[in-house]
Amino acid sequence: MSGPDVPLRRRPLPQHLDSQVSYRLGVPLIYLKGELDHDSANYARELIKEETAGNPAALVLDLSELSYMDSGGLSLMFELVSQFKDRGWLGVVAPRAGVLRLLEITGLSERQGFRIFPDVQSASMALSSPGSGK
Repeated sequence: MSGPDVPLRRRPLPQHLDSQVSYRLGVPLIYLKGELDHDSANYARELIKEETAGNPAALVLDLSELSYMDSGGLSLMFELVSQFKDRGWLGVVAPRAGVLRLLEITGLSERQGFRIFPDVQSASMALSSPGSGK
């Protein structure tokens, strides 16, 4: 997930959700693994609040290992898009088919300030391009 010079911080979350945080992209890159539901969304919300306290221009969530999301997770995503709309964007990386479908059918994938990337490298390229909000 990261090179040897990039420290990752692990934070205890509910047993069905794990996270790691990296700043290798210059903005918070948060890896979420497991299930993002009503129970774990509150813990994820606090983690994200802590990691975005410096008001970064973007936030990237790697969802490649997120196996499940319910309305609690979707609510968190909508909140984040609203928070970032005036200063940049929220990006998600490699959501699995079920999670991607939820993002699409709720219209979140079409909202301004929300981006979906196939991999972390694509998110990195978006952050380094002119006008990226970084």
